[in-house]
Amino acid sequence: MLTIKTNTYLTVSLTALLALSPHSFADNHAGEATTDGAFTTLMVAAPDTGKYIASLKKNSGAFKAVGASAAGVCVTQSGHEYPGQMMIWSGYPSIQAALIGSSKYDPAKAPQQVARLREVKYGVTWKSLKPFKLNPGYERVQRIKVANEKVPAFVAAMSDLEAAIQNNGHADFGNGIFVSIGGGSHEVQTLMVRSVSKDAAAAGALFDEYFSGTAAWAGAFQAVSPHIDAVISDNFESCEQIYAAE
Repeated sequence: MLTIKTNTYLTVSLTALLALSPHSFADNHAGEATTDGAFTTLMVAAPDTGKYIASLKKNSGAFKAVGASAAGVCVTQSGHEYPGQMMIWSGYPSIQAALIGSSKYDPAKAPQQVARLREVKYGVTWKSLKPFKLNPGYERVQRIKVANEKVPAFVAAMSDLEAAIQNNGHADFGNGIFVSIGGGSHEVQTLMVRSVSKDAAAAGALFDEYFSGTAAWAGAFQAVSPHIDAVISDNFESCEQIYAAE
């Protein structure tokens, strides 16, 4: 997956996908975990993130126009690569729908009142490699490298970790593993891991448990590390959903 042989990467990723949840993202109104569907993200720099998010909320018709099932924003809280780092995400019922949606929107042609609020960096389409419940919150986001042959074991270990954390007092916790499609040099040969807590307090409690030696899930956490070849980036993001299709 993380070699120059991109076709092998995609084949291994899709093999892992086919073994997972059969539920449809489009029918995920109850928040059930699913691997179906796809996401697109648009990375931007916004000098005033609050003002830009308010503008997006007022102009949610754009999400409907591109066929998004859901949409929202994530604002980087730490580990910034540039000031005002944030992204706009959109969920779709399929990769096909995501690519069609992207073709209907050119961020360079956004209305001036929106364009002046942000600088566009790049866009990506994403596919989940494990069941993922759409429940935005305070999220640790890591870009990692995992060798092709380790991907199935890595996905299984992350699923075990999620269950261990949920079963030990953190029912709202979830994590997702995503592979990029058409991410250019920004995302190629990496996986994105999103560890989602309800809020900053809930995320902090997990770290306090681990470092105090009281985390019953510590073994499951340690079992993940052997499958990771390298961590490329590590951030915290505050995320929210701002649109849902009727």
